[in-house]
Amino acid sequence: MIKLLLSALLLVTTLFTATFAQQDRQFTQYMFDRMSFNPAVTGFKGYCGTLLYRNQWDKVQDAPNTTLLNVQGNLQNLNVGPGSIGIGMSLSNDVIGFQKSNNVVLSGAYHMPTNYGTLSAGLGIGLINVGLDPDWITPDIPASMDPSIVTTKTGQTGFDSNVGLYWYGNGDYYAGISMTHVAPAKLTTVNFNMARHYYVMAGIKKPISLGNGMPFYLNPSTLIKADGSTMVFDVNLKADLWVTKDSYFWAGATYRLSDAFALMAGYAKDNFKIGYSFDVMTNPLNEYGRGTHELMVSYCIFPPKRTVGRTGFLFSLE
Repeated sequence: MIKLLLSALLLVTTLFTATFAQQDRQFTQYMFDRMSFNPAVTGFKGYCGTLLYRNQWDKVQDAPNTTLLNVQGNLQNLNVGPGSIGIGMSLSNDVIGFQKSNNVVLSGAYHMPTNYGTLSAGLGIGLINVGLDPDWITPDIPASMDPSIVTTKTGQTGFDSNVGLYWYGNGDYYAGISMTHVAPAKLTTVNFNMARHYYVMAGIKKPISLGNGMPFYLNPSTLIKADGSTMVFDVNLKADLWVTKDSYFWAGATYRLSDAFALMAGYAKDNFKIGYSFDVMTNPLNEYGRGTHELMVSYCIFPPKRTVGRTGFLFSLE
């Protein structure tokens, strides 16, 4: 199935080769943020809130700063056929130079269980706002002489939509394919054209025996992102080491092709998680910056599962 998804990604990136706007927001800890770029992951289980902050290219003037909040839940009491419904909302703010982008997306997904795993399909609908507050330095030719250059503070809002498919197998592996900005917004007031973005993700959770009775897992994963003219390829290996029955530490490393390699670490206890990553730039900006900092905080609630009794009414399993 992963080969099929990769083939599909190569096809769509071949078909769409025009030059568009900048890439979607980027996170090294993408494994904690799958809903914002694939709505099929929405509300897979429990109720979760996740906050991510990324300070990219530290010490580089006007470098990107990104904040993202995901809130999602599974409506397990709402029976729709054999599956379940997940709903969620993503709020993001992305600042780079004179440009500020705000995005709000409401997502919904239907999760269909099978004998081999769960197949999900999702849709996200929302708004994207792009604002400019320029302060150009033009020693020779005034910016006003070029009508394509925005010279005053302005902004514009457009429609946004995402679609995705996601598979979670019984062997603790997953794969997904998705598209963001399905109908790309053309914001003429700020001279900004959004591009469609295509994603393929895959990963697995592999238990390793250490002989001490405490669980240890290796979690290799990958994320491929393309916009028709460029491609970003992340490969990550994360390890979870449980220290008690309800808490564990994790550590990992990521390589992003032609851009950076990163180290990450975190701690989870009960339903709370906190993680940090640091990117070491391998692109030309490494001469000017000190790397990229990223912080992740997440909290989830997992209510008891519901089942149907003989009378047909729902009751709680304590």
